[in-house]
Amino acid sequence: MASAMCHRFGPLLCGVALSLAVIALAGCSSSSPASDDTITGTISEVSGDPTAISGFVVTAADGSSHRFVPAEGLLFEGEPLSRLREYVVTGQQVIVRFERGPEGELVALSVADR
Repeated sequence: MASAMCHRFGPLLCGVALSLAVIALAGCSSSSPASDDTITGTISEVSGDPTAISGFVVTAADGSSHRFVPAEGLLFEGEPLSRLREYVVTGQQVIVRFERGPEGELVALSVADR
């Protein structure tokens, strides 16, 4: 079928189409977080000063670590995000809903107890 497409539309267009397909498939095999935009795991690191959290790391059950930056005004179940520091000690699991920022960073939209 690819051969018929190349014959009909020309080798240049065929090459472009195949290149795009390879790039798309390579993106699918990435070890990045699942496409549902949630991660469940334990808080393994919290950065920032005591009242202003600038980021945190969630370690998933498979051992992968994911660094998040908090969205503007993010709270942890209605409380200051600094409460995440307790979870580093207790190891209690959380669920983080996130999106990718413009530079590929993981931006936490919500954090909740599991």
